[in-house]
Amino acid sequence: MEPPYQNLVTPLTQLNLDSCTLLVIDTQNDFGDPKGSYPVPDLERVMPNLVRAIELFREAGKLVIHVIRLYKEDGSNVDLCRRWHFQQGELRMVVPETWGSELVAGTNPTGRKLDPEILLAGGFQELRPNELAMYKPRFSAFHDTPLKALLDSKGIDSVIIVGITFPNCVRATQFGASDNGYRVGLIPSACTGVYDDGLKAMQAVGVQLMTLDELESRFGVSPPHSA
Repeated sequence: MEPPYQNLVTPLTQLNLDSCTLLVIDTQNDFGDPKGSYPVPDLERVMPNLVRAIELFREAGKLVIHVIRLYKEDGSNVDLCRRWHFQQGELRMVVPETWGSELVAGTNPTGRKLDPEILLAGGFQELRPNELAMYKPRFSAFHDTPLKALLDSKGIDSVIIVGITFPNCVRATQFGASDNGYRVGLIPSACTGVYDDGLKAMQAVGVQLMTLDELESRFGVSPPHSA
């Protein structure tokens, strides 16, 4: 049973599900599969919820964007906090065209492989109708990416965020979305590394916390639940 959330939303921060997209953060094998090079804790609980969130958006015909990391072999685009260790060979993850860089199977049922050439050049790769992949060079999906231009071109004013991992890329993406004037939602059960103070801080800036059951009810759809 998911907990109820007391959100501090106003008419200006309330999610508009008619013009909403789902941002799926860093659900790649190196992070999101137990066999990956850097699996995060709590995958067994979170990944089925995350997949269910994606399925709900698919069933509702809403845009899904898989936001991913790719670290070049030479480490030139790796975050400074990880670059030294990466270049010394102590840390290897999400290298283009490796299994670890691909989307976790449950989130990508077509099995279509990521195209590093398109993604690293700042393009969107279509994985299936109404479902895209994009590369982010840093923690936030809005930092030096074409995401805002795409959302604005489609008249999208609301985003819901799920993914890996809450303290880093999920929160950074929330900051980016809020700073750019979007209405923001989060499904805590579909994120790894969630902690109460972080959720309260999000609520204080108008982020709407949601359960999967609430999202399903508001969309009026009910896809098969993942095992």
